[in-house]
Amino acid sequence: MKKLLVSYMTLGYPNEADYLNFIKGADELGTDVFELGYPPDFAKYDGPLIRKSYSKVKSAYKNFSELLSKSRNFTKKKIIVLTYLEGIQNNLDEFLKNIKSYGADGVLFPDLLVDFPESYSGYIKQISERKLEPVIFVSPFVPDRLISEVSALSRPFLYYGIRPTTGIVTPVGVGTLVKRVKNLIDNKLIVGFGLKGDDDIRESLSAGADGVAVGTAYIEAFEGAGLKGALDAVKKVRNILDEFE
Repeated sequence: MKKLLVSYMTLGYPNEADYLNFIKGADELGTDVFELGYPPDFAKYDGPLIRKSYSKVKSAYKNFSELLSKSRNFTKKKIIVLTYLEGIQNNLDEFLKNIKSYGADGVLFPDLLVDFPESYSGYIKQISERKLEPVIFVSPFVPDRLISEVSALSRPFLYYGIRPTTGIVTPVGVGTLVKRVKNLIDNKLIVGFGLKGDDDIRESLSAGADGVAVGTAYIEAFEGAGLKGALDAVKKVRNILDEFE
């Protein structure tokens, strides 16, 4: 079975032309789902590189919905918008309606189960009512019971973050974590939010992950080698995934 590649990129990073060419190129190289970062007021669970990318685009753009619409012109793959519930919860319905109209297929709030565990079902209902897929983020800090409970509600997969923040290395057995959560759920499992290097990717897939989400590595490649470097990083991850088909 084909392993899924979820490619993250901050909307508009590092500039509009390179960003749109990244979407086009990453689509052609085998990305299955795009996870697009809609800059929040405070990205408290993202790592330093993604936070830096948010700061850069915030100073360059006023309308991220237009960038979302332009992204849709370059791919027919699913587009999942990643942002934080904190800061938009009072205007959530308006936000959901907006991203849906500009081409989003789903939404992911990394802080949903961390900061709003008692009211998550209401938010998921609200997302679904706007004809968007609720992609639910869980981590090793989420109780097993809750992981099992929400896995049935998460579409098109459950997103498992293996580290407390993206781009940060912590001493953790990736394979052990993935096997544990895989046994708790009846859904596709995408592993990300802190994968560090090829070994982590391979270990996740060997342990039963249905795919991986990669983002920090692309931004790091963009900073070091521009658009070509970022697309080379996509190709590299896709090749690793293909080893496991």
